[in-house]
Amino acid sequence: MNALAIDTATESLGLCLESRGQRRVLVREAGLQHSEALLPGVATLLEDAGISAAELELVVCCLGPGSFTGIRIGLATAKGLSFAHGLPLVGIANLDALAFRFREYSGVVVPVLAALRRHYYAAVYQNGLKSSEYLALTLEELAAVVRSQPKVLLTGGAATQVYDALRGDEGHPAPRELVLDRGLISTDPIALLELGKLQLASGGVPAVEPQPLYLRKSDAEINRYGG
Repeated sequence: MNALAIDTATESLGLCLESRGQRRVLVREAGLQHSEALLPGVATLLEDAGISAAELELVVCCLGPGSFTGIRIGLATAKGLSFAHGLPLVGIANLDALAFRFREYSGVVVPVLAALRRHYYAAVYQNGLKSSEYLALTLEELAAVVRSQPKVLLTGGAATQVYDALRGDEGHPAPRELVLDRGLISTDPIALLELGKLQLASGGVPAVEPQPLYLRKSDAEINRYGG
C-alpha cells in the first residue's frame, strides 16, 4: 500500500511514507513552523519513493492534542491531498501512536506531551487499549494518576518531567515498577501510519471527517475569556 502519515501537532514534524513495502521517515524540529516545512517534506519523500501524490492510497493525519496552529496545518494539508486525489483519510491521536510501540507491556503505558501553562497531555493505556480519557493536567495531577498504578511505563517528549516528579517526592510512593522510555520522542509517524492502516482495515473511513483533538482552550480564548 502507498500510504502517507502526517504529524504537525507538536514542535516536531513527523512524516512517514510507505511505498512498495518500504517506509521512508522524516522527523525534524520545525519549531511550530510547519507551514514552511510540511509540503517540502512530503515532496521529498514522494520523490525519493518515485511516486506521485495521486498514487497514494491512504492519508493518515495526527489530530492532536498539541499546538492549535500545527494541528490545523497538518489536517488542512491531509484533507487537501484526500480531496484532490480521492484518497481515504484517517485521523489518529498522537498519544495513541506514542503508546502503540509498548502495547505488549504488562503494566500501563502513559505517553506524556508538554502543553502550555504548565500542563501536560497524557492518557493511560493497558493491553494496547486506551483506558482513560485524553487528559490535560498539571504535573501534580498527572503524577497522582500515575501514582495510582502499580506498574507504569512513561513515554513521550515530556515523560522525564513526570518521572522526576515521582522519584523526587519522598512523601508519596512511586509505582512499584516505574519505567522511563528515554527516547523522549514527541512524534511517532511510523506508529501513526500503522494505526491508520489498522483503522482502515477494520472499520473503513469514518463517515464524519476527522476533527482536531483539542483538550484546552487556545491562548486567544484564555486571554479573552479567562480559564
